[in-house]
Order: sequence, then structure tokens, then C-alpha cells
Amino acid sequence: MLRSSMAVVALAWRLFALTISAKYRKSFLGYFWMVAPALAITAGVTLANRAGIINPGATALPYPVFVLLGTLIWFVFVEAVDVAHQAFEGARSYLTRVCFSREAIILARALECAISALVRLLLVLFVLLLFRGIDFNAVAWIALSFAGAVTLGLGIGALLMPFTMLFADFHQTIKLWLSYGLFLTPAMYQPATSDGVFALLLKLNPVWPLMSTARDAAAGVALSHAHAFGTALILGAMTTIAGFIVIRTVAPIVIERMLMGGK
Repeated sequence: MLRSSMAVVALAWRLFALTISAKYRKSFLGYFWMVAPALAITAGVTLANRAGIINPGATALPYPVFVLLGTLIWFVFVEAVDVAHQAFEGARSYLTRVCFSREAIILARALECAISALVRLLLVLFVLLLFRGIDFNAVAWIALSFAGAVTLGLGIGALLMPFTMLFADFHQTIKLWLSYGLFLTPAMYQPATSDGVFALLLKLNPVWPLMSTARDAAAGVALSHAHAFGTALILGAMTTIAGFIVIRTVAPIVIERMLMGGK
């Protein structure tokens, strides 16, 4: 089993090394496109806040930093959710012709997602240094929040992959929810404390404890949702493990459908 795992990691690393440089070499701005959408959203929401259109409530961080931190964590989660599907879709040309460990293509894509998360994390740390400074403990909590977004998204995406590959409408539904789900997170305002429907939707979103913890750490205040944060990290680890088990089990069925020309 150890030898098999090492072979998967080695193959995943080779696939990652071949694709990551080519992916951004064609773009003049390169890694900037990883953070450009979040910067654009932050600028727009900040202008709306100054115009009195959005009232986020009292924030311990400057509002642009508050929005940027929450938005980047959400984008990391969204990208991680799509890792498993994009890995299989991107390998369609050779997945049905070459026999190899299917986990390798997902791990390679996950490494790309980790690089993207690291770039976004470095942007957050740079912005925090400019606005208010930052200490080691804050860096650790923020980095853990980003890592939690990666594992949580990766696990959920792996569990959903058999359905997104077999049913195109289901994949489009997931993409639609992820595209507009940012507005159902406390990325732009404080978490609701009421018992209404909107507050319930926010609490059901597994990403909000990661946003809250990262912001508390960046502001240098006590963690307000430590238990929820721990639950999100555990959930991310468990769903990732379960997702890889599901992929190993259902990969032959998905590949068979590819051979038949189906989705």
C-alpha cells in the first residue's frame, strides 16, 4: 500500500509540474488572475459601503480587508470544489486509454489549487502588513483557515464528482450555486445573529467559521467561533478521505460512461 501511495504521489507531481508552468506561461499577468476577481469585488463592495448601500455592521478590520479576506477564502473553497470534476474532465482524452491510478490526476489538480490558495494567502498577509501589521499566531490561524477551505472544498467536490460527471445539469447547478453563493456567506458583512431564514442559510454554509476565524486572528481578537472552526476543519479532513474512497470505487463506472460517449 505504501509503494502504491508513493507511486500515486510521484505521478501526481509529474502531472502537476508539466501543467502548472504552461498554465500561466501563456498569460502576461500570470498569477495575478488568481486574485483579480476578489480585488474587483472588494473594490466594488467598498464603494457601495461608502455610498451607504451596504451596511456590514461593526468590523474589527478595515472594511476593504474584511471583504478581501472573506472573498478570497470563498474563492479558494469554490476552486477546490471543482478540482475532482475538472481533473476527470481534463484527463478525458487519455483517461479511457491509459491504465494508472486515477487519484493521481485529482492530486495533481489539488496541488494546483494549493498553489492558488498560497498566492491568495500571501496577498492577504501583504495587505494586513500594510494596514495594521501581523504576528505569527495570526499567520498560523489565517493559513489554517485557507487550508481548511481547500480540504473542505476538495472533499465535497470529490463526493459530488460521480454525479457531476454523469449528469451535466447537476454540474451546472453546482456551478450556479458556487457562483452566487458568495452572497450567502458573511464575506461582506458580519454573520447574522437573528433566527431568520437568511441567518439559517449563513449558519448552514460550512465556510463561514473559516472566514470568521481568519478575521478574528487578523484583527488580533479572541476567536469568536472556535468550536465551529474546529468542526469545519474536521469535516474537511473527513470529507476529503471519504471523497478519495468514493472516487477509487466509482472511477471504473465513470470511465465506462466516458467510453460510451456519455457524460
